[in-house]
Amino acid sequence: MQNGIFLKVILSGILVCLIVIAFKLNNNEQIQIPPSNVDIDNQGGRVVQIAPNRIGVIDTGNGSGWEQLVIFDYNQDNEKFEVVGSLTYEDIFNHPEDYDIPTIDDKYEN
Repeated sequence: MQNGIFLKVILSGILVCLIVIAFKLNNNEQIQIPPSNVDIDNQGGRVVQIAPNRIGVIDTGNGSGWEQLVIFDYNQDNEKFEVVGSLTYEDIFNHPEDYDIPTIDDKYEN
């Protein structure tokens, strides 16, 4: 008899905890995301926001033939973007082992 009462108390406690969790998850509070200091008009999906005040512009390689992501930082002092560097993502995707990016080989050699 004692074992049955103990089990009912434990299960009731678990049920109460689950109800409390369900009601806490169901509140409709909005998550506050800090606004970015820079407004970007993304034309044709070529601009990628990497971090606050850091963007990347996809260079399709029309002139050079080399696709890359050019990374810019926003300088708040002079209110202009400054080039930080570039990333040749095409080469990284085609040869990840050259950049020490781990890959998974499956049984089909993909």
